[in-house]
Amino acid sequence: MDNELISVIVPVYGAEKYLRQCVESVLAQTYSHWELILVDDGSKDTCPAICDEYSRSDSRIRVIHQENGGFSVARNSGIDASKGEYLTFVDADDIIHPGFLEFSLRMVKAQGCDIACVEMRRFRDIPRIDDEEVTFPTMSLAGWEYLEKALYQTSGNNGVWGRLYRRSVFKREKFTPGIGYEDLDIFYRIFANVPKIAYTSVEMYYYRQNPDSYMNNFRLSRSDSLDVCDRMVEYLGKVSPDLEKAARDRRLSAYFNIFCLMIANNYNDYALEKRCWDVIKVERMASLLNPKVRLKNKLGVVVSFFGRPALRLLARMLY
Repeated sequence: MDNELISVIVPVYGAEKYLRQCVESVLAQTYSHWELILVDDGSKDTCPAICDEYSRSDSRIRVIHQENGGFSVARNSGIDASKGEYLTFVDADDIIHPGFLEFSLRMVKAQGCDIACVEMRRFRDIPRIDDEEVTFPTMSLAGWEYLEKALYQTSGNNGVWGRLYRRSVFKREKFTPGIGYEDLDIFYRIFANVPKIAYTSVEMYYYRQNPDSYMNNFRLSRSDSLDVCDRMVEYLGKVSPDLEKAARDRRLSAYFNIFCLMIANNYNDYALEKRCWDVIKVERMASLLNPKVRLKNKLGVVVSFFGRPALRLLARMLY
């Protein structure tokens, strides 16, 4: 294998409990020609000191200290500072398989594409990691094929992590500052415009089920997902009818999710609840009749036909 430099970018904020595990998983990689860029996004805990400690212990590790700007700004800073021909992103409370970098690079080269994707495994404690030689099966997909499957939530995901990107991908796209769901926001723009990706169903990215994380708590900023999905439907509607259908179903999922989270958390916002309900009514029949839509969405649609009180009851039962 050629000796291309891989830049591993980790945005760091409030992750002192898990940061060492994350960094150690990079240090344990079987592929050694990497640089690790730790972007301290104004963290108020001991993360800045931990970052500096690691940078002193290994010349491949660099640290950027900056004022808090959020994940998008931190990742953009990491991209700008990186030197690698390939880039990957790891969240500070997650870890990667020891063979992740090596195998992902093999995938990109074998398939002659710009992106390699692996599957992720959710965990709460440190997972059992298979140290055997990485010889997993791979396949190639058109970018739009992977995008469609991920939007229907039947395989893959819309996270920015768990992928190896050729650097040129980020000459076209950057993360949008100041929003939540920045992963989904850039995901569809990237994958709608890459000819081919390499993919394996093997789990090589370990996603921590952190009860304190942004995704596990309701706050008003989570409604950013609705704006992201609205923009996605408009964007993909100009790309292809099939991707627009997938985007509309993903938007329906987002509106269902926010509606149910509001009810389950006793969050009263009449305008936001009405916005969700109005979109659910607009999109539900198309998703019900679409054979590619997963059963979970169709069940939510069926309940919605019994009215808003029935959907509120479902939210209290399941969330």
